[in-house]
Amino acid sequence: MRIDLHAHTTASDGADSPTELVGHALAAGVDVLGLSDHDTTSGWDEARTACAGTGLTIVPAIELSCQVISPGAPPRSVHLLGYLPNPLHPSLKTETDKIRAHRDHRLQQMVKKIAVDFDITWEEVAAHIPPGATAGRPHIAHILIEKGYFLDTTQAFEGPLRGDGPYHVPHYAPRLEKGLEIITQAGGVPILAHPYTGQRSSAVDHQQDRDGIRADYAALVEQGLSGLEIYHRENTEQGKKVLAWVARELNLIVTGSSDFHGTKKPNALGENLTDETQFHRILDAATGAVPLR
Repeated sequence: MRIDLHAHTTASDGADSPTELVGHALAAGVDVLGLSDHDTTSGWDEARTACAGTGLTIVPAIELSCQVISPGAPPRSVHLLGYLPNPLHPSLKTETDKIRAHRDHRLQQMVKKIAVDFDITWEEVAAHIPPGATAGRPHIAHILIEKGYFLDTTQAFEGPLRGDGPYHVPHYAPRLEKGLEIITQAGGVPILAHPYTGQRSSAVDHQQDRDGIRADYAALVEQGLSGLEIYHRENTEQGKKVLAWVARELNLIVTGSSDFHGTKKPNALGENLTDETQFHRILDAATGAVPLR
């Protein structure tokens, strides 16, 4: 089985609707696909209808925005994949509603700052955000690209949309330990997304020795962490080796994924895959939802 457990749609920052994503997955020969939009489950119903009778299995999931706060250091943004949670669980619904409300306000503030130097308005950006979708910087990038300022999302994120730039405005996100608790309470299986990229912030300080790395991941396991997304194009080769060692040491689930965003990123469906045995570990651990077929 070709199992790709991380993809996005227009419900957050992907280029394709859930229906279009199903078509692309079938064309790419993917058998099982994780639908994991940022901070929303709004694409699940359409995906259920689209995949019915096609032979494709959709694993309903969410990519929850979280942060790690360490003494004397700025907050670090991390992403937590939650597989098969109950979308109606009160804790999950309350938290994702809060995150999306803050994202909307934050995006308006960013557009206001960017508009000083670029011809862009909030009305233009808002018109590009589908109803119920999670607002994010890629929606600003779309307008900047459309107006010819940048060739693609990567260029826009290296320019005015970079996280440490003068236009950046942070948004609310729960602490990682709370995110782990919420996903677990909702019957989902929490797995850290792309945890060792060398560029994005990470949940663990990978500059410390292996004993320290193991201890920090063990603490996350105590808080509910079930696995690591190791096979991802943004993890470094050295990082994959370290993460594989951690997974063996702590008996964690190991996943591989494309993190597909359609035309908004170069990531190709099926470029990284999850072993079938690891997939069944997710199915066995989940109690909140079931795969869509």
